Amino acid sequence: MALPPVILLHAFPVDARLWEDVAHQLREQGLDPIVPDLRGFGTNRAELPSRPDLDVLADDVAELIAETGAGSAVVAGVSMGGYVAMNLARRYPERVAGLVFVDTKAGADPAPGAQGRLDFADRVETEGSAWVADAMMPKLISDSTVTGHPDVEARVRQQIADCPPATIAWIQRAMAARPDSFDVLDEFAGPILVIVGSEDVLSPPSDAVAMAEAARQATLIEIPDAGHLTPLENPVVVTLAMSEWLTDEFGGETQS
Repeated sequence: MALPPVILLHAFPVDARLWEDVAHQLREQGLDPIVPDLRGFGTNRAELPSRPDLDVLADDVAELIAETGAGSAVVAGVSMGGYVAMNLARRYPERVAGLVFVDTKAGADPAPGAQGRLDFADRVETEGSAWVADAMMPKLISDSTVTGHPDVEARVRQQIADCPPATIAWIQRAMAARPDSFDVLDEFAGPILVIVGSEDVLSPPSDAVAMAEAARQATLIEIPDAGHLTPLENPVVVTLAMSEWLTDEFGGETQS
């Protein structure tokens, strides 16, 4: 059986560079993952519509899958990328062969959390985004990463600095409005892999357990010494987890 295309979706407020170490290692194994910058991030300067909605990004990914000619793809998403993947599976289930959720959650934000996102967006529009990295960094990467891999913090800070303030504000408002997606996990017929950093404080292991339990068929893997951005913090273990799961669930060679 041929392996469907594999698409790797990044987190907020970083970009496709979040996946670069994992993507490199997957390519060394003969895979060819597609690693896009989502709309408004990195090199993707497609206009964001006036109404913030993660469905916009899900529709973009659906178009990307269609462009591969393969019909469906395995879609992996970190944090916000996971939210987009859930919206994609809700809107276009026929285009999703499998799902990999990394450091994300299926529940909607509680009211205080949603309001916090809206306040965050308002502040960015008023003050700019120079303060964002300092505000978010303690929750994005683990203490183990800060101590053992200080280069990771520098890479994350650079990606945040490169993210346009308008994108930051738009995405925060879109995430605040996202629905509960446990129904998507329950209804999705394909295989699901759930990965979580052992030190993730934004989407802790308990959220990953809840996602795995809600799914029809799911594999749960906890990554040691990692926080909310495991593909950068522990790329070797993330690559191993994904490649073994892809082989177990799909086998074969990648589609051309």
